[in-house]
Amino acid sequence: MSSQLLILLGAGAISALFVFLIIRKADRLGLVQAPVARSSHVRPTPTGGGVGIVAGALVAGLMLPGGGALSLTLLLLGFVIALTGLIDDWRPLSARVRLPVQAIAVSIAIWMVGAARIFAPDGGLFLAAVGVLLLLVAGVWWINLFNFMDGIDGIASQQAILMMVSAMIACSIGNPDAAGTWIWWMMGAVAVASLGFLLFNWPPARIFMGDAGSTFLGFILFAAALVTMTQGWLSLPQWLIFAALFASDATVTLLVRILRGENPAEAHRSHAYQRLSRRFGGARPVTVTALLVNALILLPIALLVPSGWTAWAAAILIYAILVCIILWAGAGLADQEKASFTAYRRLLLRDHG
Repeated sequence: MSSQLLILLGAGAISALFVFLIIRKADRLGLVQAPVARSSHVRPTPTGGGVGIVAGALVAGLMLPGGGALSLTLLLLGFVIALTGLIDDWRPLSARVRLPVQAIAVSIAIWMVGAARIFAPDGGLFLAAVGVLLLLVAGVWWINLFNFMDGIDGIASQQAILMMVSAMIACSIGNPDAAGTWIWWMMGAVAVASLGFLLFNWPPARIFMGDAGSTFLGFILFAAALVTMTQGWLSLPQWLIFAALFASDATVTLLVRILRGENPAEAHRSHAYQRLSRRFGGARPVTVTALLVNALILLPIALLVPSGWTAWAAAILIYAILVCIILWAGAGLADQEKASFTAYRRLLLRDHG
């Protein structure tokens, strides 16, 4: 136990050290993000700080006991995802390059974990095939939505920390033996490495995460969900509840932008959390609120109703409430547009007209 804790502390220290060095050398590395019309920041700020998270988490993952072929594969896939994101930070890559890499990584993770059992525990071929396809789409979407949601100071790192810690708590309560496994400690390593970055990213941020960090976190979170669900430690509704803030905002915003005829791959600042940060004077109120919602509302609900129809009902209710709040915030609308029922009704009528 003591060795694992030391490894976790090391993950945080490595992450913080990398972030500090990137801040110092950002100009030389070409990792300074200048503000543009769609930005939420107003001055040139170093980016690529997520490399610290990747470095800390990967080193910890290699050192943690209990690993094997699966753990090494997941770490390698996470590295590939992060490397693709880092290249994208330096020289933007098209979706035709990024998406196939992500799809291959997610497919290998699904196969290695044996995640088809989540949908077809008795080995039914049709259900297994449908389940694998759904997981593939969900995995690629989750990686990208996590990247999309990294748009204001502290929001993505707090989400990763709270999701990982929530999953660790839920696993420990329902299955005490899970606390001795590699994946349980790996979730802790990712949380601590993210905390090492958050020290510099808390609003007002001294550095941004960048695609390397956000896509890596998206993949590792998805992989952790696959392993814990396949082992029967956590249920799909629990993970949906843990992910609710990010999944609902990103999905609703994407759908609204599609209805508006906009390019879904084009950068923007119309997510609900971005509009709320401008409405309430900055990132800190939104990031703090997200952290409190994750810790004080979503985690307790996931612990109270871990599985069964009540868990699904709780997840559906949470998403319904969040969708209403997201639409109230004006997700997907232009800056000058005021959120209202009429504004969204006009989009729907235009789409069907």
